[in-house]
Amino acid sequence: MSIEKQKISPPEDRIPSTKYRIKIRETIRRRLAEEENFYPLELEDFDEVKYKPYTTTEKEDESIPPVKFIIDKYYMMRITNDASKILVSVYLDYGFLKTNRVKEVVDVNKKKPFLSNPKGRCVIRLFNDDFCELAEIPMKHSSSFSYHPVSSAPQLFLGLIENLAENKNYHYRIECYNKDEELIGASKIREFTAGVQSGKQPVFFVSTSDLHGGSKARFKRGKVVGFKAKVNPRLERLMKHIHVKELDYTFDKGYQVFTTSGDNVDNGSYHEYWADLFTCGNVNFARIPFTPTIGNHDYFNGGWGRASWFGGKARTQKHFHMFIQTPRTKGGAYFSQDVGNVHMIHLDSIGLNWGNESIACESRQWNWLNEELKEWRRKAIEEQGPQFCIVFLHSAIFTIGYFGRARNNSDALAQSCLTPLFDDYGVSAAIFGHDHLYQRSLWRSTQYMCIGVSGKMSINYFDWLRDRTDYKVMKDEEGEKARGYGVTYVAPNVEDMSEDEKIRFEEWLFSVKNKILNSDLSSFYIFETEEEIDNYKELMVNRGLKEKFIEEKIIEKMRTCIWWRYYNLKGKLVDSAFMESIERVLDEDYINCPNPHIR
Repeated sequence: MSIEKQKISPPEDRIPSTKYRIKIRETIRRRLAEEENFYPLELEDFDEVKYKPYTTTEKEDESIPPVKFIIDKYYMMRITNDASKILVSVYLDYGFLKTNRVKEVVDVNKKKPFLSNPKGRCVIRLFNDDFCELAEIPMKHSSSFSYHPVSSAPQLFLGLIENLAENKNYHYRIECYNKDEELIGASKIREFTAGVQSGKQPVFFVSTSDLHGGSKARFKRGKVVGFKAKVNPRLERLMKHIHVKELDYTFDKGYQVFTTSGDNVDNGSYHEYWADLFTCGNVNFARIPFTPTIGNHDYFNGGWGRASWFGGKARTQKHFHMFIQTPRTKGGAYFSQDVGNVHMIHLDSIGLNWGNESIACESRQWNWLNEELKEWRRKAIEEQGPQFCIVFLHSAIFTIGYFGRARNNSDALAQSCLTPLFDDYGVSAAIFGHDHLYQRSLWRSTQYMCIGVSGKMSINYFDWLRDRTDYKVMKDEEGEKARGYGVTYVAPNVEDMSEDEKIRFEEWLFSVKNKILNSDLSSFYIFETEEEIDNYKELMVNRGLKEKFIEEKIIEKMRTCIWWRYYNLKGKLVDSAFMESIERVLDEDYINCPNPHIR
């Protein structure tokens, strides 16, 4: 139910006061929360902070002061389509490891967690690249956000960093104080780079799926089964690999956002499983905004009727929204954002069999997606917005695995209802998971990448189906060979660049060419046919030919294309592809939906 249909008009003889407007807003939020249509966190929910100029010169101590405990679970997110604003959430250890840090700063109401009251405080200390303090940003306890799912997580503190300058380097530290204003907890100082808002800058982002945080943790409702809690070793290894290889794979640019395609945890109703995700992912999430897609396990363990002893039977998004905030404009777990020259759309595609949001033709989410793509295409035609569009979802809509091949399931419905929109508006790529394998497919003009083997066990596909699909399978892999993540490069809009910006872009491309030239070419480009393999051997001994090949096959395409690469955890390049922007004429006619199921 939309907010517009629930307007509350004040009496005609009075002007709405601030108190009255707050009452109206709280009433609307309560109604939305009651209907599983949770309102998004807004900028006005956070206090305004005065920042010093970035050029401040008074340096601060970089070391961690003496504290009772180290804060190691905090993560960045975006709650608005504005790269100059970043939300930082802190997850304090909450009892399950026998190290309850929440009680140090919060009076917890165990029966009604949303009534918990902070007795201490946490702050973000923000520094510039020279470690000069720019601001002390107060963090709000989760109980401050009435009628929002986050209020049921007493271990969370949230703070908003604003006024970030594009592409500038920053440092920050989390500090928590008890009721006596004693510093009792602090994090290490983390460095991050403010995001890119303009389409005139090249950007990289990283993509994973099916992380399944907590799948090896042996938790059971706040108690550890066994001797001690265990992190998910596959997830921990994945996150470390992403961190170590980041600058190599992005040519020193770094990632703008960390995207996922669902199943971020093994059971969304377990707070401890989210703790496992944030513990393993802290090395990345503390520096890169985390923008996940919802999957069936993020509702609770699998969907309706699954693991009912542990997760309950209610198909609710509240556990996802409790820990994940996104740049939404209305209820639901679907949202969009611009990152450089690409428009990203995240969907709740798992359907009513698993969740509580339909993706069927003419459903509210389908209508929202139709309008979102129409607006993106209109801006692209008028050269007022990103040239590329990538959609993230969980459903395995094109795979030769178990879910992607089946008929009459939610994945088949998602494919039938989404592909007409993707084709009509010219979506460049769709990235998804659910089937625990790697597969890149082509249907009409759109590339479809299944990357569902990041953090849990792999599932083999049906070999005999590879040559019997009605669409084109470009690349497939299974097992441990496919366990990895995607690295996506998005070319800037060169036409919008000034002459100075074009010069700097060409200088960066020259440095990229030199880096590839002095590296193993197979780390960036796939050689598959016998002719290409023979050429590769020749390129390795002839530097002139290698340089020419890199310029023609890679650098030239980096000026105008999306460059997709998928790496496994052994550092091997599994797949790579370039995707040009797709031209479409905006057609206002009715879209023929659904398509027949393509197998």
